[in-house]
Amino acid sequence: MELIDAIKGRRSIREYKPDPVPREMIKDILEAGNWAPSAKNGHQWRFTVLTGDSKNRYNEMFRDTLNMFIQKQGRDEAGSAPWTLEVMQEAPVVIIVWNTNDNGWISEEQSVAAAIQNICLRAHDLGLGSLWIGDVFYAYPETRAYFGKEWKLSGAITLGYAASEGKVPKKKSLDEVAEFLE
Repeated sequence: MELIDAIKGRRSIREYKPDPVPREMIKDILEAGNWAPSAKNGHQWRFTVLTGDSKNRYNEMFRDTLNMFIQKQGRDEAGSAPWTLEVMQEAPVVIIVWNTNDNGWISEEQSVAAAIQNICLRAHDLGLGSLWIGDVFYAYPETRAYFGKEWKLSGAITLGYAASEGKVPKKKSLDEVAEFLE
């Protein structure tokens, strides 16, 4: 697959087949993430890969935390998080993404984001669907405590064989997003 085809063809997948993803394929995808550029060559990213029972136990904790949030704040304040939880339950793989350096440099978080993008592109290249998830922030301290990590939670990614095609997003034209100065 040509790189531009992967960039333009990748979609956010929210429906997955139950088929397991081979560990070697997951490792291949994570290796692509590990090749992302990183601030000061720090390789700030870390990945916690959840499948099977470990994924189910994490999702239970996330559901309990989300339900407490909804009881206190209201369903509307939870945004898309309940739907995202359903996606995380359906996907065969959930990857929790961390940033080991929490000293405030935005470039470190950008490095982790680059790794996430590489992971999503490689998954698409290998015929898998993925979803970059921010809704895990509804359980930010709980997720850190659950895994016993002091690292900064950067997000999550679901992986699996797509059960449906993602929607083609409407994109702004280049004229709307770029300016050229001479």
